[in-house]
Amino acid sequence: MATSGTVRQLLVWIRQNILKERPELFVQGDDVRPGILVLINDADWELMGQLDYQLQDKDHVVFISTLHGG
Repeated sequence: MATSGTVRQLLVWIRQNILKERPELFVQGDDVRPGILVLINDADWELMGQLDYQLQDKDHVVFISTLHGG
């Protein structure tokens, strides 16, 4: 993203600019799909305010899928 914003805005940007196939595996509505762990600076995003967290310069956002085949 060119300017800082919220995690919600980051998800919109990712969906529009990075996800080419099957975005439903990553996002559900305006949120991440259940089973995707989101870390902001190595902390669970639930502790940071989730979608409303205001991203700062140098923030490190990681998405980890806990979903797998059986």
